[in-house]
Amino acid sequence: MKKFISLALVSAISATSLAALASCKKTDVTLRVASWAEYIDEGEDGNNSMIEDFEKWYEEQTGKSVKVEYIELDDNETMYNKITLGEKYDLLCPSEYMIMKLQSEDRLQKYPETFFDASVETNYYAQNVSPFIKTRFDEGKMKDGVSKWSEYAAGYMWGTTGFVVKHDFAEEAKSWNVVKNHGSKATAKNNVRDSYFMGLGMYYENNADDTKTLSEKMNDTSVDTMNAVQEILTAVKQSGVRFETDDAKEEIIEGKYDVSYQWSGDAVYIMDEAEDRSEGELKYDYVIPEFSSNLWFDGWVMMKDAQVDVATAFVNFVSKSENAVRNCDYIGYTPCVAGDAMLEYIAEQYAPEDGTAEEEKTTYDLTYFFSSSAASEEKYVIKTEKEQLHRQLFAQFPDKQTKERLIVMEYFDKEVNDRANNLWNNISGVK
Repeated sequence: MKKFISLALVSAISATSLAALASCKKTDVTLRVASWAEYIDEGEDGNNSMIEDFEKWYEEQTGKSVKVEYIELDDNETMYNKITLGEKYDLLCPSEYMIMKLQSEDRLQKYPETFFDASVETNYYAQNVSPFIKTRFDEGKMKDGVSKWSEYAAGYMWGTTGFVVKHDFAEEAKSWNVVKNHGSKATAKNNVRDSYFMGLGMYYENNADDTKTLSEKMNDTSVDTMNAVQEILTAVKQSGVRFETDDAKEEIIEGKYDVSYQWSGDAVYIMDEAEDRSEGELKYDYVIPEFSSNLWFDGWVMMKDAQVDVATAFVNFVSKSENAVRNCDYIGYTPCVAGDAMLEYIAEQYAPEDGTAEEEKTTYDLTYFFSSSAASEEKYVIKTEKEQLHRQLFAQFPDKQTKERLIVMEYFDKEVNDRANNLWNNISGVK
């Protein structure tokens, strides 16, 4: 009897211990990811977040449990400061210029060759990355002039900068000068990089120089050019233009401004909201200046001491076409991933509404984004409404002609950055 009782007690204790252990199951690996706020599907209405679904998927694939610590940061500079202060991350999602900066300081590691093997079933990035993005990443060079962007970064989201304008001013907005021309009825970006790029556009639009490529012009940081841009931006500020980040968004939606220099994802949001709230009375266009504009991207990079296997698994998971659709729908920006699910989503999103007259319908060629073919393919030509040629669809996917004049702005080294900050301080003090 005593023996029985003893065994029962042992069994009870063991069961309790096992239950306790089960309730606090040890995580096999922790993945630290740093990105921007609301930049991934966070789940709503009882649905799992992208992070939760990745953790489940990873365990199914590997038999190992993973916990993702997703750290939200405000901007690239905050991210950089965190790193320099010793914060440890496996994956980061910085913008193009910060990727270049981190690589130049030897803080990143290359993606393994196996990551790019599209024959591997779970290598969703290699299978689905847009040919347009892949080409840009393969051709793009880091500051050393040798290393490719694609060796260190996997594209996540991309877009352009341009003008959100009331329809009456759309033609005028083909010129960078539209900002200064509208003075207090216009907004620009309250940061040195975006504003300097705008200033370069205004400078070279009015000063022909056949000795430089378009990329060289829009990355010109010589002392003389920077001084000229300072004069231009000073005049812009004096005209009454409001320099803002996100704080003017509501006023733009309400129609207070005629012209607003915006990132394409925010442009889509503004156009959607303005139309909805005004019940169709206020419609904005999205215009990219004819001379040139900015092509920006955010990409996943691995730190030197990153856990490569789980980090690349995360990048692949969010690069699955269905998951790219989820993120696109949630945050409103355009993924670097193509694939059938993304094509179906875009075709459905921008299909003509029921009752649209035939003369108001048109087609839009997305071949460059979804296919490596240089010629148009029927599969990638979607039906839409004519107004989308200069509205949300154009903001998310600029047409083939426009994409040729989009330029990536490189990062400033220390000497240039010091001059740029001095320029910005001078402009900020202008009344």
